[in-house]
Amino acid sequence: MDSSISLHRIKCSIWLILILGISSCIDRFNFVSEVPQRLLNVEGYITTIPKAHQIKLSQAEKFGPEFVGLGRPVTSATVLIKDDLGSVENLVEVGSGYYATSPDFAAVVGRSYNLEIYLLDGSRYVSLSETAMPVPEVDSVTYHSVRTVTTDRLNDEIGVRVMAHFQDPPDVENYYFWNVLESDFVLITEPELYLLPFDHPTNPRGPAPKDCCAKCFHKDKPKPTNIITVSDVDFDGIYQNRRIAYVRDDGLRFKETYRLDIQHLSVSAETYRFLKLIDQQLSLTGSVFDPPPANIRGNIISLNDRDEQALGHFFVSDERFLRVYIIRDQLEFYLSPQTTVPDDCREFLQQANFPMPFLPVDPPADWDTGN
Repeated sequence: MDSSISLHRIKCSIWLILILGISSCIDRFNFVSEVPQRLLNVEGYITTIPKAHQIKLSQAEKFGPEFVGLGRPVTSATVLIKDDLGSVENLVEVGSGYYATSPDFAAVVGRSYNLEIYLLDGSRYVSLSETAMPVPEVDSVTYHSVRTVTTDRLNDEIGVRVMAHFQDPPDVENYYFWNVLESDFVLITEPELYLLPFDHPTNPRGPAPKDCCAKCFHKDKPKPTNIITVSDVDFDGIYQNRRIAYVRDDGLRFKETYRLDIQHLSVSAETYRFLKLIDQQLSLTGSVFDPPPANIRGNIISLNDRDEQALGHFFVSDERFLRVYIIRDQLEFYLSPQTTVPDDCREFLQQANFPMPFLPVDPPADWDTGN
């Protein structure tokens, strides 16, 4: 009995020595959870057309030197727009993180403006001053079909290129920006081709034509998203036939009529450079030849801490609103075969298993193709 107890004690002693030996080789790691830096992000601009201009405020979390997480809306802030004569426009919060001017507010050509922001925690921010420079009138807007070779040898990309025709003022530095707005198009579907669902109890995928509706009016943000901005350094004083927008044909957009809305804007040299940098970031292809992505510093400054990085850019523009109706029958060519939607257009699915709200079958009140 004594020998067995002694053997057991010896085994326990050996295990204890091994455990202590292993634990003595482990270095202590002092982990400190990084508190992310919060960055204010500002999106918005004002123009010379009276309307409720909106400024969006969000707060992103920055981890490390480059990574910035998703932004969260900044609510209950005080947002002001001041001009060089001392006038102040107090914006009203109209949504979570969205602040709007009064409906009749408009910038004035030649006047300078800056944005001031006061957060609930006492943080204060101001934008650098921006001056509304005049933009020339556009004589006309035209469009035509274009075909682009892609990596798919069997399928070219089809789209519509929109052109503006205007005189660039001589002996003046001009910077242009064409901003494509949410637009409308006639959505054509084929409800007569509707099939019953796969799980129908008696006739799965059987034909069940619908009487309505084959034509709806759908809102769309044209794709791809392009930032088209240009300096007149190479064409000062020369009459322009300038590309201002491109809308890719996805098989649905140009089945009948597409109404494209565009802002023809003047911008400052600083805003032009900011937009060019944003466009370069958006055009990265992911190849080894791309420059590394980076946070682009705008014109927003923290008054509490000059070293704090704020994101976004506030700018002021003279605006000419442009609207063009792109008629399918006037296109040289379009995507063929076009996409078939075998259902009531009011129940058209924008994404798989993601039903959209019912679409209107009547055109917008200001719909006017000139026919």
